[in-house]
Amino acid sequence: MGKSDNQLDFSRYDKALDLNRLMRQGMEAVVGELVYTREIYEKLNAIFEDSQDGFFITDGEGRVLKVNKAYEEMSGIKGEEILGSNVKELEGKMISYSASLITIRSGKPMTIEQTFYRTGRKAYISSTPLFDDNGNIVMIVSNTRDFQMIEDLRRELSQKNEQVLEYEERMKTIAQQNVNQSQLLVNDPKMYDTIYKALKVSDKDTTVLIQGETGTGKEMLANFIHQNSLRKDKIMLCLNCGAISKDLIETELFGYVGGAFTGGLPKGKPGYFEIADGGTLFLDEIGELPFNVQMKLLRTLQEKEIIRVGAGKPKKVDVRVIAATNRDLMKMVEQNEFRADLYYRLNVVNIEIPPLRERKQDIIPLADLFLKRFNDKFKTNKSLSAYSYKMLEDYEWPGNVRELKNTIEKMVILSDEDIISAADIEKQESRFTVEHSEIETVNLKEILEQIELQYINDYYGAYKTLEKAAVKLGVNVKTLSRRKRYLEQKYSHL
Repeated sequence: MGKSDNQLDFSRYDKALDLNRLMRQGMEAVVGELVYTREIYEKLNAIFEDSQDGFFITDGEGRVLKVNKAYEEMSGIKGEEILGSNVKELEGKMISYSASLITIRSGKPMTIEQTFYRTGRKAYISSTPLFDDNGNIVMIVSNTRDFQMIEDLRRELSQKNEQVLEYEERMKTIAQQNVNQSQLLVNDPKMYDTIYKALKVSDKDTTVLIQGETGTGKEMLANFIHQNSLRKDKIMLCLNCGAISKDLIETELFGYVGGAFTGGLPKGKPGYFEIADGGTLFLDEIGELPFNVQMKLLRTLQEKEIIRVGAGKPKKVDVRVIAATNRDLMKMVEQNEFRADLYYRLNVVNIEIPPLRERKQDIIPLADLFLKRFNDKFKTNKSLSAYSYKMLEDYEWPGNVRELKNTIEKMVILSDEDIISAADIEKQESRFTVEHSEIETVNLKEILEQIELQYINDYYGAYKTLEKAAVKLGVNVKTLSRRKRYLEQKYSHL
């Protein structure tokens, strides 16, 4: 049945509306993209214009497309003067050379030094080519760095570096001058920092707390501070608070009057504070001080006076106290094992001595120092092999300098040969034994060759020449030279 004449057909009308709606949505999307693109452009252009570096952009033929404010200020050339011009027209007239032209010819990034004739300023120009999909240059972006600014910064940096080096050298020289006057041996930068800190506080008449592991040399550092203090011509006494009975420590520190207790001297006895009057008192292992004596020590530090055991009248004393400990005093304070007020009174200046394992550069010099001392003492001529030095350097030294000193003394006494080998140390000191975890992967020939190389190096190090080493090893010098060279090349990775 056909449609009546008066019945409307809306299908075409609906299609037209749908098409119109799609077009409108498409237009809105395009407009949105344009707005977004415009915002991005404005932001990038703001960055481009506000950059402190000059920018100079050309197309692939060398026509100037854009320059920024920094470039205009540096060159004295306004953008409107040169936009659309070819850089060929600028070279030799406004600028000395064009990095853009060089880049166009070579197709590679280029950096040159350029002079701007109008301002007389020099700049470093770095030009970078941009390519299309076919490998053609479509744009050259040149970055301009002011030569004078770079040179000023370089000069300033150089001056700063020179000042730092001069300061470090002066610090090291001052420290070394004072170290040479003491029994300390310092070679590691960490220890130089410690010594410099000690040197700075030496002439300041204040309390010092030295902290460090057992055997690091706390007493020697205390001596160093005293030797460089205003009290250096006065006495320095040392008292190990952990080595004296808790019942006697009070009388040792503060003394006692006659009749104070049974067995005491009739006239009494002065304590360490009275004997050290005018000088320095070093209290080692301060963490072992009994709680009741801590209170009396605090009063002495605050009031500059002591009261002998059994006396009722105080006596003025002038003593500088340097304390030391290998314990964590702050932790002891938290556990009510050490008085907080005494801790803060002692800890005016805190100096931490790094353990020997953290200052590896001190190990070999210290070993040589102790070796010389014990050779002189025992009238021997012992030396350490290269492998021995390596073993000492790799060891962790839980006992620190004291352990190293005792090890060297023991080896000087017990080693049968003049050259103390790594095997000698392992034999006498089981803690140095190296576990050869990779031995199963090394064949017997390689093991024997490595042992051979060790002996060659040991004897060469001891006798200084191949001729003497060859005599001692019982081989021809040419054979020894050839064998040494071959083994060193083969085992250079060890």
